[in-house]
Amino acid sequence: MRLTGLLLALTFLFACNKPPAPATPVAKKNEPTIRATVVTIQTTIQPANKTYTHEIVIANNRARSTDEADQWRLFDFAQKQVTFVDDVAHTASVQSFADAIASRRAALAHPVPDGMPRAQFTVTNAQKTLQGVVARQSVIRLGAYQRELWIGSHPLIPRGLFAMLQASEPASSPLAGITRTADEALLEVQGFPLADHAELPYENKKMVVDNVVTKIEQRDVPATLLTVNNTYSASKPAPLPSTAGK
Repeated sequence: MRLTGLLLALTFLFACNKPPAPATPVAKKNEPTIRATVVTIQTTIQPANKTYTHEIVIANNRARSTDEADQWRLFDFAQKQVTFVDDVAHTASVQSFADAIASRRAALAHPVPDGMPRAQFTVTNAQKTLQGVVARQSVIRLGAYQRELWIGSHPLIPRGLFAMLQASEPASSPLAGITRTADEALLEVQGFPLADHAELPYENKKMVVDNVVTKIEQRDVPATLLTVNNTYSASKPAPLPSTAGK
């Protein structure tokens, strides 16, 4: 099996072993709350036959995902910045959206060995209605790996949220460049994947991961969910990767 296939297989195996995300906290008595949009996402993994859910909470131009616990990201669309919070180290660092995108692109600019395949990204003409909005199909292919995203613009979800979730995720693999075309396309997405299906045949099995938005609602959540503890010390964000000589 080619190295890319092995790396993708390991990614799926990691997903299968990922612990269930904690539920969104319920406000304690007399604890301040805010009205928020809560997007519930159900993840199903096969052949492990595991299902779990997490939520994305959005209010006052801020958003975060509950599948990030001790270390998490807070997206501020008014200030156009993402804060990386570490509740264990009691630190927080801020990075502008522009710097997050530049950092991601620099990581993707690393050269890829000759003969390695490249991911292909295609927007098809297929569309369907999900969560009350029209979603259009995009497909990523890399060898036997295929990912199908149904992206729609829901009025309660910031249009650039998915793109920033991608941009602020570290691309640590030295082979990150094989997905450069697909990653560049995802950085430009102005919508959110209301359904996301990925599959990879591996040996005599087919590994499948489905992420589906099952509910978009408005309800009260603890105000602290979208704030950073003001006693945390500031840490410097990682420097932008150098692209010299690339």
